[in-house]
Amino acid sequence: MSPLEAFTFFSFWASGLGLSKVEQAQISLSTEVKKSINIHCKIESTNFESETVYWYRQKRNQALEHLVYVTSTTTAARSQVDGKNKIEARKDARMFTSILTVNFIEKEDAGIYYCAGWSSQY
Repeated sequence: MSPLEAFTFFSFWASGLGLSKVEQAQISLSTEVKKSINIHCKIESTNFESETVYWYRQKRNQALEHLVYVTSTTTAARSQVDGKNKIEARKDARMFTSILTVNFIEKEDAGIYYCAGWSSQY
C-alpha cells in the first residue's frame, strides 16, 4: 500500500471555563491508506472527568466539520460512515488525554483535526 498522499495535520484550541491547557504532542501524522491513526489531545484540567471533548476536522477550502464528542472516561464515542466505525473518541483519565481514532484512512480524511474542551460545571 502506498502512504497517504496528504499529511494529516492537527492542532487544538481550548474553550470553556475550567480547561486550563490543551497540548499537541505531534505536529503532523501520516499513515497508509486503509490503516488507522490516533491523534492525541492532552488536557490539563482541574476536573478532566467532567470535561466534554469535541473533535473537529477542517479539509482544505471547506468549513469546519464536527466529528464526535466524548464525555465518558469509560465508554468510547463512535461515529459511523458507510456502516463502519470510522471515527472513535475516548478519554484516558489517567493520562488526561483524549484520543481520536480515524479508521479505514482514505485520501479524503486528510485535513486539520482540532479538539476543544468544555466543562459544564462552571
